[in-house]
Formats: sequence, structure tokens, C-alpha cells
Amino acid sequence: MPDDPTSFLNDLPIWKLKLVAAEYRIDISNCRYKRDYVEKIRSKKITQAQAREAIAKAKKGGPERKDDGGQADRIERELELIAAKPVEVLELPEAEEKTIEKNIDEALTIRPSFFDIDSTAQSAYNRMIVGDFYQALKTNRDARLKSLEMISNFEVYSSAVSIRAADELLTRLHEKMKMDPNLKTALAAAKKSFVAGSPRLREQALESLETLACKTYEAAMSEGDQTSEELKALLTDYESFGTRTEEARKYLDIAAQAKQAFDAKEYKKLVRNAKQSAEVAREFRRKEIENAFDLVKASAAEAKQIGAPIDKAETALAEAKTAFDDGWLKRSLELLADAEKSIDSAHLEAIRRNRDLEASQTKKVSGAVRRYEPAISEAMSYGIDVDEAATHLGSTKAALLKNDIVAAAKFSRRLDDVMIPVEKELDHFRIEKGVLTPLTESKCEACGSSPVYAFSDGTKKCVECKRVYPIAKPLPEVPTAPRQAVPFQPAAEPKRKRGFFRW
Repeated sequence: MPDDPTSFLNDLPIWKLKLVAAEYRIDISNCRYKRDYVEKIRSKKITQAQAREAIAKAKKGGPERKDDGGQADRIERELELIAAKPVEVLELPEAEEKTIEKNIDEALTIRPSFFDIDSTAQSAYNRMIVGDFYQALKTNRDARLKSLEMISNFEVYSSAVSIRAADELLTRLHEKMKMDPNLKTALAAAKKSFVAGSPRLREQALESLETLACKTYEAAMSEGDQTSEELKALLTDYESFGTRTEEARKYLDIAAQAKQAFDAKEYKKLVRNAKQSAEVAREFRRKEIENAFDLVKASAAEAKQIGAPIDKAETALAEAKTAFDDGWLKRSLELLADAEKSIDSAHLEAIRRNRDLEASQTKKVSGAVRRYEPAISEAMSYGIDVDEAATHLGSTKAALLKNDIVAAAKFSRRLDDVMIPVEKELDHFRIEKGVLTPLTESKCEACGSSPVYAFSDGTKKCVECKRVYPIAKPLPEVPTAPRQAVPFQPAAEPKRKRGFFRW
């Protein structure tokens, strides 16, 4: 929505509004408050350029208007005197200050109520509706007389509220930041007009005080407020793709307390901390989504290996990667979830069609768990970072316990990828600690590489292809005695046993 072109009128003091009205023959005889002057001039659609021209013309000493009475020149001279002594701040004497504060306290205790006026006015309207016009006239006159009595009390009460609120606001802001002396002058003028000023002077002083106090507060908090509003919108966006923003929102809550205490410096600092925390949380979530791509790719490779059709899932995975690279994390996460769901469904369907696959994959996954579990424990003892590997190992074991072979195969496949750098670093520590000893005259039977190391349990490992196999040991030779010549002796005849038949 475009801004109101006449909004500049709200920033002009009453005396300048009168100059503009006088220049363009605008009737302001019934205007009592600043808003009345603004509405009158706004109704004539006076532009900002026209207003400046009218004020400039009055400053050049143009003919005085009859309804102005030279007031513009007088105010201009007073402003020039004030500008010539900018360091002088209007302050009330201590005794007068105490008297005014006491009067303000008393005015605040008498809060006017317009309930009787509203009820009487409603009663008058009801009597008119039913046709009792005589009673309507009498009741409406009573309501009007009551309002005339109450309006004066309300003006005093409203003035006391504004003065006290502005005084407290400026005092607390002054404790945290340097304050413009003009504010103190406006406050003193408002207090003085509260006791001894005319209604017109009181209204002008209050308008000036309220405008200056509000602008000072907004200027002190504007940077933090703008950043805070932008950050709230960002946090809502971050939370849409699973970012944890508890810390950032906690900072914003503390910042709101600092703002309430009028500590602008601390408020801005806490808002900046909240923004930094949100960015850190977003980056952490981005890393999680990036790692999820590796898991889904492992799932796709496992499903493809057993012949499951995953063409559509691979297309969705490519779109998700493009969205991720372009920074559309929410869209990327949605596409990635669809791709993973499609791959898991295809994998499960392939296993249902061929039950032998389930047995072979269970055997494969169980072997991976038995192989990697001691390696991860050993790596942890050396201080190697195996958090991701341990997470995938735990997920694999949990899936096996639930007989979810699709999830188990997926996590196991990803565990194979994660353990490659872990095992490389683990072998380095094993060699350094003497757990692996080099076999100088042995080469790998698989890849033909020479760096082969022996474990103490009778196995050897190639650090290039990571193959582990037993060490082939030669059969021990059994010592035999030398042969000696033995003379020939005929074999003795076997003894015949007595039986049923005779030989």
C-alpha cells in the first residue's frame, strides 16, 4: 500500500500548520487540537512542496495575515534566540518541580469515567427510537452536560499520564544513552503548562513532548526492532525445514526484556546474538540434509544392486540436489523424502518377489555389523571421530532387531562408505602402536600391493585394498630315522583255529 502523501503534516508544529492554512485560505477557526489542523489542511490536499513554499514565504517577511497577528514572526524570533544558545536547557526550580510532581500524582489518582455519559447517551438514543422524543431531548441534554463537566477532568488526567510516561521513558533512556537536551526542555515546558498554562499552550507542549519522546525511543530501538522482525520471519522459514531455533528464540525473549528495561545497547546485542544463533542452527540443519543425501544415495545403490526399479526416484533425487544447491532447503527436503520413500518401496517389493534376497542381505548386513563393531570400538580408544559411523552402526543393529531388512541394508551400505576413511586412519594408529607389523617379503594376493601387515591373531591385511586373510603357514617337518638293511625272513604260517570245519 503506498504511503499517505500528506503524512508530513503530522511532523509540523501547530504554528507552521497555521502558516500553511493562512496561505491557502483554509478556515481553522474551529480547530482546537493539532489533529484538527492536520485534518483541515489534509482535506485540501496540500502537497509537501506547497507547504514548504508557504512557510518559506512567511519566513521571508511577507505580509502578515490578520488571523495570525504577527505570531509567526514572534515564534521565529524566539526560535532564533533558542538556537543561539543550544547548550542552555530549560529546567524547573526544585521547589516548583516538587509541586508539579505532587499535582501530577493527584491528577493520576482521579481517573475520569465516561460510563455514565455513555449509558445516558444510549438511553437518549433508545427513547428516540421508540418515539419518545421529549424524553430523548431531556436525556441527551443531561448526557451533554455531564460530558462537558468530565472533559476538563479528562484533559487534566490525560496530560498527567503523558507527562509522567514521558518523564519515566526519558529518564530510563538517559541511564543507557546520551540524551538530547531539547527533550529536557520539552519536558519542563509540558510540566510548566500543566500547572499554569492555558489549554491551548498545554496541548502544544504535550504534542511536542510526545512527538520528541516517541521519536527518541523509536530511534534508540529502531535497529533492533527491524532486525528482530526480520529474524522472526527467518526463524519461521528455518523451522519449516526442521531447523532447531530454541536458542535463537530464547535470545529474542531476553532481548524483549532488555527492551522493556530501556537498555537499547543490550537489546541490539541480544538481537544480534539471536541472529548469529539462527544462522548457526540453519547451517547445522543444512549439513544434516547434505548427509541425508549420502544416505539416500546409499539406499539407491543397494536397491539398484538387487535389481529394484528406481528410475523415478533417481530423477527426484537429482531435482532435490538441484534445489539444495540453489538454497531451497525446504523444497529439497521434500523431494529427498519422496525419493527415499520410493526407493524403500521398490527395495521392499523386490525382496517380496524373491525371498532368497532377504536371507542374503541379512547375512551381508550381519557380517558388516560383526566386522565394523570392534573396529569402531578400537577407533574410539584411539580418539578417532567415529560419531557418524557409530550412529549408522546403531541404526543398522536396531533395524535388524525389528527385521526391517530394507532399512538395515541402507544403513549398512552407508556404514561401508563412512568406514573407509575411519579404517584408513585406524590402520595408521595400528601401525604406530605396533598392532600391525609389516611383512617385508609378502604381497597382497588380491591387488598385488606390497604394503601387507600382520595381526597378532595370525591374519594379515593389505592397507591398500583393505582385504584381511589368514597367513599361510608351512607344514612342520616330522623328523624320521635313517633306514637300515634288514635280512629277509619268510613269513610264519598262520595258526589254524579249531572250528566246525577241519583243514
